[in-house]
Amino acid sequence: MTEPIDGKNQEVTSKLRYTISSGDMDSIHGMSNYQVMTQEAQTLGFYADTGQGKGGQGGPGTGKFVLNTPGLGMEVLGAGLKVRDNGDITQLPAKIIKCKKGDVVIDCENGDITLKARNINIVSTGAGNKDGQILIDANRLVDVRGPDVKIQGEKFTCRATQECDIVTNGFMKMQSAFKIDAQKADEAFGTMAGILEKATSLNVPKVGEKLKAIEEKIQAKVEDVSETLEEQDIEGAVGNIQDALSGLLGGLG
Repeated sequence: MTEPIDGKNQEVTSKLRYTISSGDMDSIHGMSNYQVMTQEAQTLGFYADTGQGKGGQGGPGTGKFVLNTPGLGMEVLGAGLKVRDNGDITQLPAKIIKCKKGDVVIDCENGDITLKARNINIVSTGAGNKDGQILIDANRLVDVRGPDVKIQGEKFTCRATQECDIVTNGFMKMQSAFKIDAQKADEAFGTMAGILEKATSLNVPKVGEKLKAIEEKIQAKVEDVSETLEEQDIEGAVGNIQDALSGLLGGLG
């Protein structure tokens, strides 16, 4: 067994269901000042200065407190505090985690993190400067729901590598000092805008305009029925049909 680094003797007191010890050399946490281990491998310990995060500044020490349990760790707090009225946003702490320095890390390797409260506030102050950041990163989905969703800032960027859909059942209002539209399709293919315009435009003939498709069909039909008609008779028949159709399509001009 490794000897304690402070040169003092190791202390161990064993009871029926737990053991209290001091001076243990833990491979992860360092030397224990006080450690309790139960028969179900639950451990609560205070460990000596390991120098982690000290930065060579010669501070008062970086001792650790560790609670390790294979099951649930639960705290029930604040049962005696008052219930605030609706709209009352004054702080009434039931639990405070205050870190003078360093970070807070919540790591669920195979589980979820759920935050449930009357109100949830996330504030990034940047330690007194303008460097505060809030980063949200997901592999599959980021879903934000609410009857009123607002995004405010000096600069707002919405970028999609595949699709960008904005759907509303009501009014859509956009206001800007300047607006710039750039279509990559025109840059890559040149005539894409023209193709889209033709594909989405209704081509309705004007009054008096010859219907080329109908004329060609009539010509073919007449030629199949009789090859003995003269050319002038065919043109006359087509002209009569066009005159009749012009009256029907006059409202579409």
